[in-house]
Amino acid sequence: MWWPGQHSRTNAPAGPPELQRVAPRPPTKPRPDPESLRRWFSSVDKDCSGRISAPELQASLSDGGMNFSLSTVAAIIRQCDSSGSGTIDLADFEKLHTFLDSVQEEFDGLPKDKEGRARISEVVRHLTAKGYDLEPDVQRVIFSRFDPTRCGSLGLQEYLALTLFLRAATTTFRAFDPQSRGSVTLNFPQFLYAAVNSI
Repeated sequence: MWWPGQHSRTNAPAGPPELQRVAPRPPTKPRPDPESLRRWFSSVDKDCSGRISAPELQASLSDGGMNFSLSTVAAIIRQCDSSGSGTIDLADFEKLHTFLDSVQEEFDGLPKDKEGRARISEVVRHLTAKGYDLEPDVQRVIFSRFDPTRCGSLGLQEYLALTLFLRAATTTFRAFDPQSRGSVTLNFPQFLYAAVNSI
């Protein structure tokens, strides 16, 4: 559940690990109807400006139990901000909703522990299947950021932050590697550009 008034998804009990591993992925959710999208958009657009700002989105996600820093919320908005204004309109909001639902579906498809968290080993296996074949040292650095308590697992909130980082890093790398050679050479200003755009 992302927006005020949106019904929560009912999850079945996790069950023993051996059953979780072979459980099918949840079915893809149907696209929400335009009226629902407008209603959710209006519930987030507190100043009725016709655009959702990062603070407005942060407050709405917080109401749903997803507590992100303003910089992380700004990164979420950048995924769908067609105008480059740092805000989103209704059309962008539909893309945002689709993106967030896709992240939740991915997370729901991972085996969970009894607290509903995905173990890092399962996340690594999932990322490898998506093409992120990361060396152990790289995995260690990445998960030290997204698992700051060192509990060895990620909740939906941490998984979303990880997804944002990997998408931004991939997009930035591809900008410097238009021929898909798999390696790039950067000067310091280019490195700073890449680093800032991957945060």
